[in-house]
Amino acid sequence: MNLKLIKNFLKPYIKTDPKVCILLGSGLNYFAKNITNKVTIPYNKIPTFYDTSVEGHIGELIYGEIDNIPVLCGKGRFHHYEGYTFDEVGSIIEIFNTFQPELCIITNSSGCLDLNWPIGSLMISNKIIDFSFTKSNQPQHHNFKSLIYFETTKKLAIKNKTQLYSGAYTYTTGPSYETPAEIREIMSIGGKAVGMSTFPEYLKCKALNLNFIIISCLTNYGAGLINEKIKHKDVLVNADKSKKTFANLLSEIIRNIGHQKIQKK
Repeated sequence: MNLKLIKNFLKPYIKTDPKVCILLGSGLNYFAKNITNKVTIPYNKIPTFYDTSVEGHIGELIYGEIDNIPVLCGKGRFHHYEGYTFDEVGSIIEIFNTFQPELCIITNSSGCLDLNWPIGSLMISNKIIDFSFTKSNQPQHHNFKSLIYFETTKKLAIKNKTQLYSGAYTYTTGPSYETPAEIREIMSIGGKAVGMSTFPEYLKCKALNLNFIIISCLTNYGAGLINEKIKHKDVLVNADKSKKTFANLLSEIIRNIGHQKIQKK
């Protein structure tokens, strides 16, 4: 991937640097409907960039505005299980970084590991557990350096009467869903949500010193927690049921960023 070539390609489309960049996960594309004055750029038209292949990941950059605040949105992501390296999965964050946004919002659809949390709920991550065993033979806990935007988002959710849970997002490589035994192990080490994305993008944000938050739409219970088989189509259906609540929360976060400067640590 050639970032200089990509930045030059995007210049005619992106007139003002976006204040917020958003990466949308499986079935969460409805948010893009809130963007006005939008310009759509398919991933496969961007030179030296990659294209998506998983259902629910359209593969488009959307540039536009939320209440006159410039935003850049990635509809669709890449996954390590598709054959991409961690660096390639995180390449969308590198593109975001060329515009130096105030905040990156990383989203995903994930499995819920708390039966007290209804399906369709939203969760903001306060840490990530790497359960992929790609870099170690033990699960690795990644605590976030700064929780400024985490706390601000929780306050916004309360203000807007949106139920927003918080907990540890757990990364597995996929593409198969986790086994009941794996789910029990993940729960025993503190995992509250589980999915096959987000960790490589988090690593890229960390490396580039970008502010970020991670929001999950909890679309199914982990294997073995209830007597139902997990299907990808059900994940998409359940994500769709929460689309308005999810989109409204993202819009509120963007308005807050646009209308007041949060002091960075």
